[in-house]
Amino acid sequence: MDFIFALIFLATYYIRPQDWLPGLAGANVVRPIMAGWFALLVAGGSRSPMRGVLRTPHDWVMFIYYAYVVWNSPTFMGALIGFLSLLAFYLLTVQTLSDWDRILRYLRWWNGLLLAVSVIGLLSLIGVDLTGAGERTVFNAGRLALGTWLHNNPNALGHSVIVTLPLSYLLFFWKGGASGRFLIFPVFGVVALACVWQTQSKGAFLVGGVLCVLLFVIGRPKVVQVGAISLAAILGVGALSFLPRMESMDNLQSDQGVQGRLLAWEMARTVTRNQPTGTGWQTFVAYIDWKEGNVLHRDIPKATHSSYVQVGADLGIYGLFIYLLGLWVALRTLLRMKSENDEQERCRRGLLLLLIANLISGWMINRQYHTEYFLLIGTAAAMHRLYKVRQDQLLQEAEAARLEETAERGDAEVVDLGAVLSANPRVRPFWNRLDIWDLAAGVTMTWLTIEFWDYMLAKL
Repeated sequence: MDFIFALIFLATYYIRPQDWLPGLAGANVVRPIMAGWFALLVAGGSRSPMRGVLRTPHDWVMFIYYAYVVWNSPTFMGALIGFLSLLAFYLLTVQTLSDWDRILRYLRWWNGLLLAVSVIGLLSLIGVDLTGAGERTVFNAGRLALGTWLHNNPNALGHSVIVTLPLSYLLFFWKGGASGRFLIFPVFGVVALACVWQTQSKGAFLVGGVLCVLLFVIGRPKVVQVGAISLAAILGVGALSFLPRMESMDNLQSDQGVQGRLLAWEMARTVTRNQPTGTGWQTFVAYIDWKEGNVLHRDIPKATHSSYVQVGADLGIYGLFIYLLGLWVALRTLLRMKSENDEQERCRRGLLLLLIANLISGWMINRQYHTEYFLLIGTAAAMHRLYKVRQDQLLQEAEAARLEETAERGDAEVVDLGAVLSANPRVRPFWNRLDIWDLAAGVTMTWLTIEFWDYMLAKL
């Protein structure tokens, strides 16, 4: 039953009925869902193979992130309570996704909800407007948007929906049955592409292109990987140029939207230089002067349109490091796993695609404190627990085999455990604590983020 609450919560996050259903307008529907979810876990007991908290690197990073945000916030109680709900989303997800079947169903539900978002958007174009999307679409010069908090602009909608195409491929086409290959995947893909096309989101097109290339890179033979990357480099750029609004990519310096973002980025970068701990959680706002024709508009609030830039300004360099470290430990789990079957590999590749999409989109949209970040890392942490317990079990079996073989040979010859493990390369101790390599990866990611940030400011 706790799993049902996890799915309901995910549906509430993406569909957001409280934003457009009259009977739920203004209601806090998340709180009772969270309360019921938590009560079921407490009453029934967690079925996670590693119960409790602070059992994996992901747990430690999330608690450190929470402590840093609260300590660094100018409004202590506001951050203490406000950020606690985000931490709770992570913890409940970790404890609920207690087996591989649940994780696979969770990813399929995630994919189905993204398809539902696409359908709601496309229906608004033919007069079936459930969310009041028509007004938002007109406001955005014909670019499709929904009347919900999460997808009230075309870029946010495009970046969410574009993941449906590659994720559907992994969940239904890759090693799937006839219905998945020739019915479900084509329908999901066409609907998602139609929705993204209507958003005309340049960033979403780029993310989609990268994810589709990754489908032929992750877990593939080296020859296929090199071929896919080479083909994308040769044909990909030309293909993207035929998509809506992509012709403006050749002259970004004249794009007023880009210039407005860069002004916000420059103000945020000034904060990171002068305030290593930032201005505080959810406090940075860039106010710019903007000239439209002969009219000068002063102190116009401008969004950074970047999760990394916003975190850097709000939480400083140290906060940005922790934010990126959370993404890193999730990536490390997925990259180090050696799946035992197709179900596990489907889960691993699917979550890896979602995580990479979040990493790329983070440069183009603001989702730094959204639930999605915590659900992604929570799902990776749940997979980490499952895999860690399994590896420990295999190690115990290998040790038992070594002892048995040693007993058979007698005390004169002791069998080396390393020789037993070499016979089965899948049996290895699995990383389960933050180490120097994690810190080095976090520092490197932070440095690369700052370098790219400075590069964009210098070149555009």
